[in-house]
Amino acid sequence: MINGLIGVITVSLFPGLAKKFSRRRVFFYSILVMLIGLVLFALAGHSLPMVILGGAIFMLPQPLIFLVVLMIITDSVEYGQLKLGHRDEGLTLSVRPLLDKFGGAVAGGVVGMTATAAGMISGATADQITAHGTSIFKLIMFAVPAILILLGTFIFSRKVKLDEKMHAQIVDELEKTWHQHLEGDDSALSETATAETAASLSFAAPVDGKLLPLNSVSAPAFANGSMGEGIAIKPTDGQIFAPVAGTIVADFPSTRHALGIRTDNGIPFLIHVGVDTVEMQGTGFVSYVENGQHVEAGDKLMEFWSPAIKEAGHDDTVMIAFTKSDDTPNYELKFVKNEGLVDHGDEIIQIENK
Repeated sequence: MINGLIGVITVSLFPGLAKKFSRRRVFFYSILVMLIGLVLFALAGHSLPMVILGGAIFMLPQPLIFLVVLMIITDSVEYGQLKLGHRDEGLTLSVRPLLDKFGGAVAGGVVGMTATAAGMISGATADQITAHGTSIFKLIMFAVPAILILLGTFIFSRKVKLDEKMHAQIVDELEKTWHQHLEGDDSALSETATAETAASLSFAAPVDGKLLPLNSVSAPAFANGSMGEGIAIKPTDGQIFAPVAGTIVADFPSTRHALGIRTDNGIPFLIHVGVDTVEMQGTGFVSYVENGQHVEAGDKLMEFWSPAIKEAGHDDTVMIAFTKSDDTPNYELKFVKNEGLVDHGDEIIQIENK
């Protein structure tokens, strides 16, 4: 009961601790607390209050360590996408439960063998446990775990480099190159694009707000045009709707701050909510779509909470950028409206195929 209560409290404290100290520091501080608990437990002897105190302190940081490792494994999905050009969530996230089950099996076996070696077999009483048995028990149950904890900490400190800053840099790079790794049936896309080449396409505002020139935003990659031509909207509402029919080709599931969409006639564009909002790790964002999903104009794509973005010190401007490459149809953007207030669904751009 004590451990269960401790777990609930610790998990609820994790977001604040990770924000204040960074995930790496939370990991190292948690290891230190675990070692203190292990020492108290080892020295408790026959004192039940000391046993409970040592056990509680030992259990206190374990959920924090679990969450740190889980978040790093989750962030490695984007690292893999950057290196390989595609996402492998299923494969990557299956690693943790595999390790958990393996570790649990090994631990269960070690506990059983240790109890047997120490003479703690069925029917044995405390008076029947010899000094030699007690020594074996303490060596395996206290000294060995302490050594393994320190070894794991050493490996973590030397080999695990994927922290919040590095992940933000990875996502930033993915934003710049997202159109280079579009997934989907290229043959089907080519047929659709060919059939609709002659038609122009109406592009609506995805969010309520005030239209702004893209070169006026504080995000350099969007302002200098490297992300492509487009427009920005200072939002007055936190709901993003599909501005045109198309397919979700990039969804940034761990941060939920942006969506890459390819229109039915093959034109890719990016909807990016806020400046540097990748640092928020998804806090304040809710996504209603996933990669590969087809949407119709007007479908709700995501929601964001502007107060959370501003509280984190970021700009909540929504930026829309069209990216051209050798694989996209030849098109031109005609801005029907580029200033003033708009509601989602209002036409702001006419996409004309050349």
